[in-house]
Amino acid sequence: MRAKPTAMNSDLAMTRAGGYSLLAYALAYPDDTVMESLHEAAEEAATALAHTPLSGLARAAITTTRAELEPAYVKLCTLSSSPDCPTFETAYFSPDPHQQTQRMADIAGFYHAFGVDSTDTGFRPDDIPVELEFMAFLCRKQAYAAEHLGLPRAGQTLRAQRMFLADHLGCWAGGLGRRIAASAPRGHFYQVAGLALAEWVADDCRALGASPEEVSGEPVAPPEPGNSHGPEFDGPGNPIFAFDEIPVG
Repeated sequence: MRAKPTAMNSDLAMTRAGGYSLLAYALAYPDDTVMESLHEAAEEAATALAHTPLSGLARAAITTTRAELEPAYVKLCTLSSSPDCPTFETAYFSPDPHQQTQRMADIAGFYHAFGVDSTDTGFRPDDIPVELEFMAFLCRKQAYAAEHLGLPRAGQTLRAQRMFLADHLGCWAGGLGRRIAASAPRGHFYQVAGLALAEWVADDCRALGASPEEVSGEPVAPPEPGNSHGPEFDGPGNPIFAFDEIPVG
């Protein structure tokens, strides 16, 4: 188990930000831009995350290529093939469109509260790399607040992390991760990534005192056509970069 995060521990906040960003890139559609960022994140994480559940993922990410990842990703996650592992939160909760809309609105509300307008990306706010990068964004905001703005602001961002884990990411990331690991080829990068996702988020929930009501990982609602971030989607660039454009102050 990792050390318990505290509001004023900026070093740990930045380490956690690196972990969430590594997972976000590892689970995004592996186009050339994502692959470049994945390799950079893995290089940075190799030392900082050496004794965490992400150490093996960081080592694997340093050398993996788009040619190795893309066919497996398409087969596992995108709508152009069999969607064995939908990467959208609402796919694991209710088949009712109204409830799905409410859940997505709640997620978008988290983003909006911290200055992020997720509607500008053209991607679903409940996509796993978007939620992971939002957690990385909150960790970076906490680190900035701890060094420049003081305890109240740092504490606010730490509480937001706990709430987002309890209400959203922590509820389904473990189930998704185990499903990806079970569906990926034995020893493949995505088996490592799936297990790392499940263990990292569970560990962070324990460390922050978040108590999410976890789902089984069995999809109850197929993703809507046209909302995948895979090759069949012709929208703007990968949504996880949107958070990097927002000032952390």
